[in-house]
Amino acid sequence: MNITRDDAAQALGEINAARGRIEEITAYANAAPYLIVWGLVWMGADFANQFAPTWWAAWPVGIALGTVASIALGVSMSRPKAEPGTKSDSWRYFATWGAIIAFIFTLFLVVPVTSNKETHSVFGLLFGCLYVGMGIWTGWRLIALGVALVALTLVGFYAIGPWYALYMGVVSGGALVLGGLWLRRV
Repeated sequence: MNITRDDAAQALGEINAARGRIEEITAYANAAPYLIVWGLVWMGADFANQFAPTWWAAWPVGIALGTVASIALGVSMSRPKAEPGTKSDSWRYFATWGAIIAFIFTLFLVVPVTSNKETHSVFGLLFGCLYVGMGIWTGWRLIALGVALVALTLVGFYAIGPWYALYMGVVSGGALVLGGLWLRRV
């Protein structure tokens, strides 16, 4: 049996397409647990803010728990081992999140925020945009989650009154949890 140049090119194209799909599915599977964790953090902190508005520690406690859970997930998730003589890029993830945290901190130094609703909305918009950015590199599903988070945040900011925290907990935190479950099944 002779394989023509066109047959070989077609086979290589199919192999590359399959490799790309496997990389996309792997990226989704790796992101899913983090979306679930941070969706639960978002829901818990917003519910606490809605029903116990004087408990100022809801978000700091949630962020601390989410950070510990994220680190535990990162340590426990299996990764391919780097080949001898190659450098690991795991420090880049920490550096990227450090840069994002620094950006948020400096943003609030420059832009005056006059209410908790404004602060919360900035985070909803920021993380929605981050998911869109991650989706550009990994696949359309993260773009869809990011766009949904931005849209839901804007609806909440402009259309929801005193139940804003409950709304954001349900729709934004819930969207992240459902998005994580969705990505796990892809």
